[in-house]
Amino acid sequence: MNRNERLLLQHARTFLIIGIPFIASLYYLLGVATDWSRMSSLAQMVENFFRFFPPAVSAIPGLMGATLDTMLMAFLATLIIGLIVPLVAWLASRNISPNIVTYLLGRAIIIISRSVHELIWALLFVIAVGLGPLAGVLALSMRGIGFVSKVVAEEIESIDLKPVEAIRATGAGPLNVIILAVIPQILPIYLGTLIFQWEIDLRRAAVIGVVGAGGLGLAFHQAMIQFEWHEAMAIVVILVVIVAAGEVMSRQLRKRLI
Repeated sequence: MNRNERLLLQHARTFLIIGIPFIASLYYLLGVATDWSRMSSLAQMVENFFRFFPPAVSAIPGLMGATLDTMLMAFLATLIIGLIVPLVAWLASRNISPNIVTYLLGRAIIIISRSVHELIWALLFVIAVGLGPLAGVLALSMRGIGFVSKVVAEEIESIDLKPVEAIRATGAGPLNVIILAVIPQILPIYLGTLIFQWEIDLRRAAVIGVVGAGGLGLAFHQAMIQFEWHEAMAIVVILVVIVAAGEVMSRQLRKRLI
Protein backbone atom coordinates (compact mmCIF):
# COMPACT_ATOMS: atom_id res chain seq x y z
CA MET A 1 0.00 0.00 0.00
CA ASN A 2 1.52 3.31 -1.10
CA ARG A 3 1.35 6.64 0.72
CA ASN A 4 -1.67 7.97 -1.19
CA GLU A 5 -3.66 4.82 -0.49
CA ARG A 6 -2.81 5.04 3.21
CA LEU A 7 -3.94 8.67 3.32
CA LEU A 8 -7.18 7.78 1.51
CA LEU A 9 -7.83 4.96 3.97
CA GLN A 10 -7.13 7.28 6.88
CA HIS A 11 -9.58 9.90 5.55
CA ALA A 12 -12.19 7.20 4.99
CA ARG A 13 -11.85 6.01 8.58
CA THR A 14 -12.12 9.60 9.85
CA PHE A 15 -15.29 10.07 7.83
CA LEU A 16 -16.77 6.86 9.18
CA ILE A 17 -15.96 7.78 12.77
CA ILE A 18 -16.89 11.48 12.67
CA GLY A 19 -18.62 12.34 9.41
CA ILE A 20 -21.43 9.78 9.38
CA PRO A 21 -22.50 10.39 13.02
CA PHE A 22 -22.36 14.16 12.38
CA ILE A 23 -24.54 13.94 9.25
CA ALA A 24 -26.97 11.57 10.97
CA SER A 25 -27.25 13.88 14.00
CA LEU A 26 -27.74 16.93 11.79
CA TYR A 27 -30.46 15.19 9.79
CA TYR A 28 -32.28 14.07 12.93
CA LEU A 29 -32.10 17.44 14.72
CA LEU A 30 -32.96 19.62 11.72
CA GLY A 31 -35.03 17.26 9.60
CA VAL A 32 -36.95 15.16 12.12
CA ALA A 33 -36.95 16.74 15.59
CA THR A 34 -37.47 20.36 14.47
CA ASP A 35 -40.98 21.48 13.55
CA TRP A 36 -40.20 24.09 10.91
CA SER A 37 -43.89 24.94 10.45
CA ARG A 38 -43.94 26.50 13.91
CA MET A 39 -40.78 28.55 13.40
CA SER A 40 -41.13 32.32 13.18
CA SER A 41 -40.14 34.16 10.05
CA LEU A 42 -36.80 35.95 9.95
CA ALA A 43 -38.53 39.30 10.35
CA GLN A 44 -40.40 38.06 13.43
CA MET A 45 -37.18 36.68 14.92
CA VAL A 46 -35.45 40.03 14.51
CA GLU A 47 -38.47 41.86 15.94
CA ASN A 48 -38.61 39.55 18.97
CA PHE A 49 -34.89 39.93 19.57
CA PHE A 50 -35.01 43.72 19.57
CA ARG A 51 -37.84 43.69 22.12
CA PHE A 52 -35.10 43.41 24.73
CA PHE A 53 -33.45 46.67 23.69
CA PRO A 54 -32.65 49.11 25.10
CA PRO A 55 -31.93 47.71 28.58
CA ALA A 56 -33.95 49.32 31.37
CA VAL A 57 -31.13 51.28 33.00
CA SER A 58 -33.58 52.71 35.53
CA ALA A 59 -34.17 49.19 36.89
CA ILE A 60 -30.49 48.57 37.69
CA PRO A 61 -30.46 50.28 41.15
CA GLY A 62 -33.33 48.03 42.22
CA LEU A 63 -31.33 44.95 41.18
CA MET A 64 -28.34 45.66 43.41
CA GLY A 65 -29.70 43.43 46.16
CA ALA A 66 -30.02 40.47 43.79
CA THR A 67 -26.56 41.27 42.39
CA LEU A 68 -25.05 41.16 45.87
CA ASP A 69 -26.84 37.85 46.54
CA THR A 70 -25.33 36.37 43.38
CA MET A 71 -21.81 37.48 44.24
CA LEU A 72 -22.06 36.26 47.84
CA MET A 73 -23.47 32.93 46.71
CA ALA A 74 -20.47 32.39 44.44
CA PHE A 75 -18.01 33.47 47.15
CA LEU A 76 -19.50 31.32 49.92
CA ALA A 77 -19.86 28.29 47.65
CA THR A 78 -16.21 28.55 46.60
CA LEU A 79 -15.16 28.90 50.24
CA ILE A 80 -17.08 25.74 51.18
CA ILE A 81 -15.56 23.91 48.22
CA GLY A 82 -12.09 25.01 49.31
CA LEU A 83 -12.65 23.61 52.80
CA ILE A 84 -14.07 20.24 51.70
CA VAL A 85 -11.88 19.48 48.67
CA PRO A 86 -8.69 18.60 50.63
CA LEU A 87 -10.50 15.79 52.46
CA VAL A 88 -12.18 14.43 49.31
CA ALA A 89 -8.96 14.68 47.28
CA TRP A 90 -7.06 12.84 50.02
CA LEU A 91 -9.61 10.03 50.00
CA ALA A 92 -9.70 9.87 46.19
CA SER A 93 -5.92 9.74 45.61
CA ARG A 94 -4.77 6.15 45.25
CA ASN A 95 -1.20 6.83 46.38
CA ILE A 96 -2.12 8.42 49.74
CA SER A 97 -5.66 7.17 50.47
CA PRO A 98 -5.67 4.97 53.60
CA ASN A 99 -7.22 1.94 51.88
CA ILE A 100 -9.32 0.81 48.92
CA VAL A 101 -12.60 1.54 50.73
CA THR A 102 -11.70 5.17 51.37
CA TYR A 103 -10.41 5.50 47.81
CA LEU A 104 -13.70 4.23 46.38
CA LEU A 105 -15.62 6.52 48.74
CA GLY A 106 -13.66 9.54 47.53
CA ARG A 107 -14.17 8.62 43.89
CA ALA A 108 -17.90 8.05 44.51
CA ILE A 109 -18.23 11.57 45.94
CA ILE A 110 -16.49 13.01 42.88
CA ILE A 111 -18.65 11.05 40.44
CA ILE A 112 -21.93 11.95 42.17
CA SER A 113 -21.00 15.62 42.42
CA ARG A 114 -19.98 15.90 38.77
CA SER A 115 -22.82 13.79 37.39
CA VAL A 116 -25.67 15.94 38.72
CA HIS A 117 -26.20 19.31 37.05
CA GLU A 118 -26.26 22.42 39.22
CA LEU A 119 -29.91 23.07 38.33
CA ILE A 120 -30.83 19.63 39.65
CA TRP A 121 -28.85 20.26 42.84
CA ALA A 122 -30.63 23.62 43.14
CA LEU A 123 -34.05 22.02 42.78
CA LEU A 124 -33.18 19.44 45.42
CA PHE A 125 -31.95 22.05 47.88
CA VAL A 126 -34.87 24.42 47.17
CA ILE A 127 -37.17 21.58 48.21
CA ALA A 128 -34.96 20.75 51.21
CA VAL A 129 -34.27 24.21 52.66
CA GLY A 130 -36.70 26.46 50.81
CA LEU A 131 -36.38 29.29 48.31
CA GLY A 132 -33.46 31.69 48.55
CA PRO A 133 -29.69 32.04 48.39
CA LEU A 134 -28.98 29.22 50.91
CA ALA A 135 -30.24 26.66 48.43
CA GLY A 136 -28.05 28.28 45.79
CA VAL A 137 -24.92 28.16 47.94
CA LEU A 138 -25.46 24.48 48.75
CA ALA A 139 -26.16 23.63 45.11
CA LEU A 140 -23.03 25.40 43.85
CA SER A 141 -20.96 23.74 46.56
CA MET A 142 -22.17 20.26 45.71
CA ARG A 143 -21.58 20.81 42.01
CA GLY A 144 -18.09 22.24 42.41
CA ILE A 145 -16.65 19.77 44.92
CA GLY A 146 -16.40 17.03 42.32
CA PHE A 147 -14.57 19.08 39.71
CA VAL A 148 -11.96 20.60 42.02
CA SER A 149 -11.44 17.32 43.91
CA LYS A 150 -10.89 15.43 40.66
CA VAL A 151 -8.26 17.89 39.45
CA VAL A 152 -6.45 17.95 42.81
CA ALA A 153 -6.63 14.17 43.29
CA GLU A 154 -5.14 13.53 39.86
CA GLU A 155 -2.38 16.02 40.64
CA ILE A 156 -1.67 14.20 43.92
CA GLU A 157 -1.45 10.88 42.08
CA SER A 158 1.24 12.32 39.81
CA ILE A 159 3.43 13.93 42.50
CA ASP A 160 7.07 13.04 43.06
CA LEU A 161 7.05 10.29 45.71
CA LYS A 162 10.68 10.75 46.76
CA PRO A 163 9.87 13.50 49.32
CA VAL A 164 7.00 11.36 50.62
CA GLU A 165 9.26 8.34 51.10
CA ALA A 166 11.98 10.47 52.71
CA ILE A 167 9.62 11.95 55.28
CA ARG A 168 8.05 8.56 55.99
CA ALA A 169 11.55 7.18 56.61
CA THR A 170 11.95 9.64 59.49
CA GLY A 171 8.96 8.05 61.23
CA ALA A 172 6.55 10.89 60.47
CA GLY A 173 2.83 10.16 60.60
CA PRO A 174 0.39 10.43 57.68
CA LEU A 175 -0.62 14.00 58.57
CA ASN A 176 2.99 15.21 58.63
CA VAL A 177 3.64 13.47 55.31
CA ILE A 178 0.71 15.29 53.72
CA ILE A 179 1.68 18.68 55.17
CA LEU A 180 5.40 18.46 54.39
CA ALA A 181 5.56 16.38 51.20
CA VAL A 182 2.19 16.53 49.42
CA ILE A 183 0.77 20.02 49.97
CA PRO A 184 3.87 21.94 48.73
CA GLN A 185 3.69 20.04 45.43
CA ILE A 186 -0.05 20.47 44.74
CA LEU A 187 -0.73 23.88 46.33
CA PRO A 188 -0.37 25.93 43.09
CA ILE A 189 -2.77 23.59 41.24
CA TYR A 190 -5.20 23.65 44.17
CA LEU A 191 -5.27 27.46 44.37
CA GLY A 192 -5.45 27.91 40.59
CA THR A 193 -8.32 25.45 40.26
CA LEU A 194 -10.17 27.03 43.16
CA ILE A 195 -9.90 30.49 41.59
CA PHE A 196 -11.15 29.07 38.30
CA GLN A 197 -14.03 27.43 40.18
CA TRP A 198 -14.94 30.84 41.63
CA GLU A 199 -15.27 32.21 38.09
CA ILE A 200 -17.54 29.29 37.20
CA ASP A 201 -19.62 29.80 40.34
CA LEU A 202 -20.25 33.43 39.38
CA ARG A 203 -21.86 32.24 36.15
CA ARG A 204 -23.70 29.35 37.76
CA ALA A 205 -25.04 31.54 40.58
CA ALA A 206 -26.87 33.60 37.98
CA VAL A 207 -28.43 30.51 36.39
CA ILE A 208 -29.63 28.49 39.36
CA GLY A 209 -31.78 31.39 40.54
CA VAL A 210 -34.19 30.47 37.74
CA VAL A 211 -35.40 27.53 39.87
CA GLY A 212 -35.80 29.68 42.98
CA ALA A 213 -32.28 29.67 44.40
CA GLY A 214 -32.09 33.46 44.68
CA GLY A 215 -29.90 36.08 43.06
CA LEU A 216 -30.09 37.57 39.60
CA GLY A 217 -31.35 34.31 38.11
CA LEU A 218 -34.54 34.60 40.11
CA ALA A 219 -34.93 38.25 39.11
CA PHE A 220 -34.38 37.32 35.45
CA HIS A 221 -36.99 34.56 35.65
CA GLN A 222 -39.52 36.94 37.20
CA ALA A 223 -38.83 39.58 34.54
CA MET A 224 -39.32 37.04 31.74
CA ILE A 225 -42.61 35.62 33.01
CA GLN A 226 -43.90 39.17 33.47
CA PHE A 227 -42.81 40.11 29.92
CA GLU A 228 -40.49 42.82 31.25
CA TRP A 229 -38.10 42.44 28.32
CA HIS A 230 -36.09 45.60 28.94
CA GLU A 231 -35.56 44.73 32.60
CA ALA A 232 -34.46 41.22 31.61
CA MET A 233 -31.83 42.71 29.29
CA ALA A 234 -30.66 44.99 32.12
CA ILE A 235 -30.07 41.86 34.20
CA VAL A 236 -28.08 40.34 31.33
CA VAL A 237 -25.92 43.48 31.22
CA ILE A 238 -25.26 43.21 34.97
CA LEU A 239 -24.29 39.56 34.54
CA VAL A 240 -21.82 40.40 31.78
CA VAL A 241 -20.24 43.10 33.95
CA ILE A 242 -19.99 40.74 36.95
CA VAL A 243 -18.39 37.94 34.94
CA ALA A 244 -15.95 40.34 33.25
CA ALA A 245 -14.99 41.80 36.63
CA GLY A 246 -14.61 38.27 38.02
CA GLU A 247 -12.20 37.32 35.24
CA VAL A 248 -10.06 40.40 35.89
CA MET A 249 -10.00 39.70 39.63
CA SER A 250 -9.18 36.02 39.14
CA ARG A 251 -6.26 36.93 36.87
CA GLN A 252 -4.88 39.26 39.52
CA LEU A 253 -5.35 36.60 42.21
CA ARG A 254 -3.43 34.07 40.14
CA LYS A 255 -0.55 36.50 39.70
CA ARG A 256 -0.37 37.17 43.43
CA LEU A 257 -0.96 33.66 44.80
CA ILE A 258 0.53 31.28 42.24
